[in-house]
Amino acid sequence: MAPAAKARFPRTTVTMMMKRPIPPLPSEPAPPSEGVPAPATGRRSRRRRRRIVVTLLAVVLVLVLAVGGTAVALILRLSDSLATNAVSRPGGEQDGQSIPDWDGPVNLLIMGSDGRDGLTSGTYGGDDVEGDRSDTLMLLHVNAAHTDATLVSIPRDTMLPRPACRSSNGTTYEATDATQVNSAFDIGPYCTLDTIRAYTGLDIDNFVVVNFDGFIDITNAIGGVDVCLAEDVDDPDSGLRLSAGKHTIQGEEALAFVRTRYGIGDGSDLGRIRTQQTYLSALARKVKSAQTLTNPVALFSLADAAGRTLKVNKALSRPEALVGLAGTLARVSLDRMVLLQLPVQDYVPDPNRVEPIPDQAKQLFDALREDRPVSLSPAPADSGSEAVSPSPDEGAASPASGAPGVTLPPDVKGQTADRNTCAGG
Repeated sequence: MAPAAKARFPRTTVTMMMKRPIPPLPSEPAPPSEGVPAPATGRRSRRRRRRIVVTLLAVVLVLVLAVGGTAVALILRLSDSLATNAVSRPGGEQDGQSIPDWDGPVNLLIMGSDGRDGLTSGTYGGDDVEGDRSDTLMLLHVNAAHTDATLVSIPRDTMLPRPACRSSNGTTYEATDATQVNSAFDIGPYCTLDTIRAYTGLDIDNFVVVNFDGFIDITNAIGGVDVCLAEDVDDPDSGLRLSAGKHTIQGEEALAFVRTRYGIGDGSDLGRIRTQQTYLSALARKVKSAQTLTNPVALFSLADAAGRTLKVNKALSRPEALVGLAGTLARVSLDRMVLLQLPVQDYVPDPNRVEPIPDQAKQLFDALREDRPVSLSPAPADSGSEAVSPSPDEGAASPASGAPGVTLPPDVKGQTADRNTCAGG
């Protein structure tokens, strides 16, 4: 079992948080708190697609490090760019500014921002968006043995408790029992980090924030990603038009693939998360098999694109921090890299929002806090997936870690990175 996490602010245990009832929302939306932008309206669906994309870009970069190991040239070049974009915790606190100790479990929060300042991507997706929002979150956990990794997608409409937060302008916002998780980013990335840390009970100090500028350059740099479609897609909203079957996508076509919502599956955001898992798994396989980081041209193209798009907490801008992060991920094989969606259900006061399924979410985060490897129940035989590694039974152990494993229920959605699945299947 991993050492107990240090508490940085008073917080209720994760078990109590999951059991605590969430009060219903008022019938009319409350006015926004002072200093917090009001929710976007009008072109909302287009903005949401953009926020999905920017978070996927962050995961692209993390996975490149994960399968590429300690690529020194990439790390040094990336560090030079990140130093100018490092984010300090409001109030001058040192949390998240000390060089991480990568010995033991690793937790990293990945956030997307649709802020337009400094972008070179023009009006792609609309130029009328002001301020910064985040609609998708992904939590990466690597176990203490650095043999197993779990990437948890947290839907943007998930209702969670939020602790008291301070914004960059010094305004303090009181804690709330229930808020849509993406609203914490309106206060700042540290507020999102504190919200997820308090809810999960995981010791999370480091984060990555990314906008979508450079996504096209990154997919072009690795020469495209091989994906599979279960059916023909013609989605005018995202611009994705592909026939059923296998395709190699890059550039704008890859961007359309991760943005599409109504073109694949059931048209829901949860369905889109499954499409993104298909893409990210294919990306990890491509980088590992093609040995992208041995190509100097691809290497520096990746570093330049990353430097344009990333913001991190202060510690992650240091070269030694990035080297350490890459080292923790290098040993994780594709069949031990689990991508899953936070188990959620409809939020009764508002069916347009969701809340965690208490027992399943507790099982997941108990396992991660206790550093137990997580496995998914085997996929049905007719799922259309290939190269499925056997999932260990309850009580089985990861080969290197020796910790007893946990197999999540069959209705927890996800896959391992070695599985070749078809989007929309």
